[in-house]
Amino acid sequence: MRHLALCLLLVGCPSADLSNDDDATDAPEPTDPLDLAALASEQEVRSTIAALQDLGTRYTFAPGNVDAQDYLVDRMAEYGFVTERDPFDVNGHEAANLVARLPGLASPERVWIYSAHYDSTSSDPDNDAPGADDNASGVAGVLEAARILGGLGLDESIWFVFTGAEEQGSLGSAHMTEWLLEEDVDVQGVIAPDMIGYWPLGDEDLLDILGDDESEHLVLHMADIATALDLPHKVWIQHAYCYGDDHTNFQEAGFPAITPMDCVEAHNLPATGESTPHYHRVTDTLETLHLPFTTRVVGLTVATLADLAGVR
Repeated sequence: MRHLALCLLLVGCPSADLSNDDDATDAPEPTDPLDLAALASEQEVRSTIAALQDLGTRYTFAPGNVDAQDYLVDRMAEYGFVTERDPFDVNGHEAANLVARLPGLASPERVWIYSAHYDSTSSDPDNDAPGADDNASGVAGVLEAARILGGLGLDESIWFVFTGAEEQGSLGSAHMTEWLLEEDVDVQGVIAPDMIGYWPLGDEDLLDILGDDESEHLVLHMADIATALDLPHKVWIQHAYCYGDDHTNFQEAGFPAITPMDCVEAHNLPATGESTPHYHRVTDTLETLHLPFTTRVVGLTVATLADLAGVR
């Protein structure tokens, strides 16, 4: 009964066929996207953030950036994915995006992208840029989604993407949108979390879900699932907010793109008093984060992707 009620609320659920009782009895029970949220593991999220932080720096021009790429390729391989490195130039230095594809079973040409940038920066980026919130937290979410969804059947494709050189002006996402348009990839939507770990109010905090007019339907879709999961949240339909993050490149390329994050007001409405005291600083470390709420946000995104892509 719960799954049927969810299908009435959300898109992407298999339609019920009650014409043959015997077939209905033999058919496997469809996966409830809401149930997948609970599979997000705080231990896994913590482990990923700690491992990336322990690289010292993931600054685009530092050796730790390549170390981060290797780490992510290896982690995705553990989940059965082959990850493509897509290099691009940054002031004569080679950076790279990482792309792993989970093909859909019914309409593989329809693609959902779950993306987070893996590079970091600080006041001393060459030597010390732990980037726990910005953006190891978002990367941990993408890895968790790959772990949870990789073994499930989906109607449509999901691409798990780790973008490079975001801190130099979102260059990785700009590079990616160029070839997405050139190849005419049928991108249905993009979820690009950037900072989902700093929750000064703990479990009483509110997730920001940010989009623009063209992605409002995705913002509201995620918000509906957040409500079903009893996850406190706010919605923002503002193209100019957090402008320059990866999601804006996707939006400007014509792809519906949203970002769940912890700091919309801090970066756009300073009069509210919200702040991110460790943003782009050497103090952006695991110890400053509240991972129980982060894990719930990761679970929300897993459930949203599963519903959008049509989990079976």
